[in-house]
Amino acid sequence: MSRIQSAKRSYVTRNVNLQDADTVSTQLPEEGDLVLARVDRIRQHGRLENTEGRRVHLFKGDEMILVVGNRYATDQFHATTPTELGSCHLVAAGGIAANVVGKSAQVKPATEITLIGTLIDKSGNKLNLKRYKKVQPSYLHPNADSIPVLMVLGSDMNSGKTSMACSAIHGLNRAGYKVAGSKLTGTGAGPDYWKMLDAGAYRVRDFVDAGHPSTVGLSANKLIDLLRIIKSDAKQNGADVLVVEVADGVLQPDNQKFLSDTRLLKEISGSLVAADSATAAVYCCERLIQQGIPVYGLGGLFTRSELTSEEVNLQLGLPVYKLDDLQKENTANYLMNLLSREQANGLRRAF
Repeated sequence: MSRIQSAKRSYVTRNVNLQDADTVSTQLPEEGDLVLARVDRIRQHGRLENTEGRRVHLFKGDEMILVVGNRYATDQFHATTPTELGSCHLVAAGGIAANVVGKSAQVKPATEITLIGTLIDKSGNKLNLKRYKKVQPSYLHPNADSIPVLMVLGSDMNSGKTSMACSAIHGLNRAGYKVAGSKLTGTGAGPDYWKMLDAGAYRVRDFVDAGHPSTVGLSANKLIDLLRIIKSDAKQNGADVLVVEVADGVLQPDNQKFLSDTRLLKEISGSLVAADSATAAVYCCERLIQQGIPVYGLGGLFTRSELTSEEVNLQLGLPVYKLDDLQKENTANYLMNLLSREQANGLRRAF
């Protein structure tokens, strides 16, 4: 127990009561299991984000509490859940242990670790994130469909989605709305979670709160169920609006299935699109509109160029927002009016 308590604890374990851990077992790991791991060789990730959001420096020989899971990150690693103890990789600073099967050329090889064992309680049961859910699938608020939902998604990883989502949250909060935030998909990591809180979200829920170290491989049905649960949590806690960020880009396989599922149209009110180029902005927007998803504006990295912004605006006839624009009260009120109107229309269509 003292060995577990002295290990460096990762962000994705934040909901777990480590007092439940009795010892370290040789039981084979499964997705979501907590594991004790040792740093063997520091490469891409030299720091680990802890449960308070601080990046803790790693040294060879350090022991860490991680969670095994998958990762799909076009700018970093493609990695799968390990099915045995031993050599492995740290593939995300949030604390994901996985076996790398591919990587982007722009990052170093993954930090090498050894999985020492899985954490178990006194009854011999493994500690798994699903045991410590903060949002429960059994609970659906009867009026969850009445809450407006603004979905923020983008062309690619690092296209500016989080910055757009947080600017929208900040603007809505300044305009007097009680805003809930959510990172619906992705790999367990804290920066987006903390940034939403700093932007003014009074409450933030993500997939880790639903017991998932990442959402890689989740079906469209499960992602929509997760969105409904997060909507219920927001409604139960008095939110006026929910801002939801979807990780990665529209071509990510799980996202393609999710966005093309007609049931999604009943769960969201409208969207903002982040893109890293004019072509990507137009493609993403047209693809969403073809799926029946209302697009209220675009932003992201392409807005660094005035000419590019003009091209997108002329091509689509939709507002192009810089981050400062989204933080203005008049923009927030404009978006809220659109969201509320679409939400009311959606409820009428449902009946």
